Amino acid sequence: MLAGAGKARINLDGVLPFDGFDLELDPLHMRSVVLQNPDDTRCCLLSVDATSMRDDAALRGAAARIVGCAEDQVWVTVTHSFSVPHVRTPEHLASDAERARNVLLAERLVAAVEEACGQAVATLQPACLETARGRCDVNANRDVLTENGWWLGIDPQGFSDHSVRVLRVASSRDGVCIATLFVADVQSSVTQGHRDGQGNALVSADLAGCAARLLEERLGGVAIFLTGAAGDQTPREKGLDALPALGNLLARSVVDALVSAQPLQADELELARVVVTCPAQRRADFHSLAHTRSYTFEPQGTEDTVLSVARLGGLTVAGLQPEVDSAFGARLRAAGEGHLELVTMVNGAQKYLPSAEAYDRITYEAMNSSFARGADEVLADAILNTLKEQS
Repeated sequence: MLAGAGKARINLDGVLPFDGFDLELDPLHMRSVVLQNPDDTRCCLLSVDATSMRDDAALRGAAARIVGCAEDQVWVTVTHSFSVPHVRTPEHLASDAERARNVLLAERLVAAVEEACGQAVATLQPACLETARGRCDVNANRDVLTENGWWLGIDPQGFSDHSVRVLRVASSRDGVCIATLFVADVQSSVTQGHRDGQGNALVSADLAGCAARLLEERLGGVAIFLTGAAGDQTPREKGLDALPALGNLLARSVVDALVSAQPLQADELELARVVVTCPAQRRADFHSLAHTRSYTFEPQGTEDTVLSVARLGGLTVAGLQPEVDSAFGARLRAAGEGHLELVTMVNGAQKYLPSAEAYDRITYEAMNSSFARGADEVLADAILNTLKEQS
């Protein structure tokens, strides 16, 4: 197997101010890892410093063109930073100036894909893989009980899986790091809503970007954060002052985990997709959401979600479009007995797919979901069935 990686800055010159943001606090990046199988077929993982990516067709097409692979052999993920402008639907923008900046942002993302994927292809070389697992107390549960019901906050006593899971890709020639992929159940929202002294809203790659940058400095290669089962998770602290310490904590946990890394024997990467049909509900109007002790969940037919599956030797990675709870991820990984990893916001975004407890509590995630109670069990069965089929 050959592997290569690349990283490109997303140029926001001329884009800002846009989508409620004024200035850059730190740069945003596009990162790419390309794997080439023994039969010369290639697969690509794209990681975008973005909150979500509903329409990734342009990025997928650009990656496929540069890498020389089919579009269905590209995974597009986001780091889920809350401090990044979205590419918007043009008709929802208020002026020609906003629409022009929107087009420019979309073009800059494609340009970053081309640069990052070009670097990855240019650096393809024989590679070996290692996996590791460590602990990182960077996250806390964000569902908090108030006198008016459950709402968003920081609850260190709520359930959080504090593990960090790592895949290291290194040159089989000299052991030099090509890429470090790391997964944790946390949203990158440390700097969410932060403004400078002049009132400017700041763009930031946030926790994921800070940790990735530190890992690239310490380990070399390209570091890619993958969002785990973080639907009900938050950083344990918020605010600009908390970012350096939390980023260093996450990066240090990855480095510490790699001390006990184990080889992963894999001759090729296999990608597949499974359409899973889940029970659906009417999602509440976003602007009406508030903590409450009384709410009627209204069933509304079914909704499909795409389960993206990657198999590397004895490791199966389930790429999910919606955000799931940390307990859901922990339960599935335990059932997989070390052979299963979950990554969310892969190849699209579908808000939340909560577990049953969220509906009992009437949480923000449950009200803000188009998936009805029971969807988590349908998805869990689909993931575990896929794991059994590939074993």
